Amino acid sequence: MRNVFSIVSFVMAMLGGLATMFTAQRERQTMGTIVAIAFLISFFINVSREAKLILQGACVISFAMAVLGAGVAILTHQDDKRTGGIVTGIVALGTSLVILFLYLEFFPP
Repeated sequence: MRNVFSIVSFVMAMLGGLATMFTAQRERQTMGTIVAIAFLISFFINVSREAKLILQGACVISFAMAVLGAGVAILTHQDDKRTGGIVTGIVALGTSLVILFLYLEFFPP
């Protein structure tokens, strides 16, 4: 049951990140950021180390979200979207690295 909660939490965190990147209104960006952070914390609390497939999927999706955030930050002309893209990209990249090194125990040769 914890893994189901972790999957739902991760999906909601990603939706909050997308809302932060693609919404132009500052209030909605703030709410998207709060939702994303709260559900990301819930994901890390609920996920188990034995759920390797869930962790691998979350790592890949987080990295893709970081690349998307970087693309939005580089290509947009609106300051609010650029800021949201930068913040979302940094948090998503940090999330993918935490999953990769702490949960999946990846050690480069």
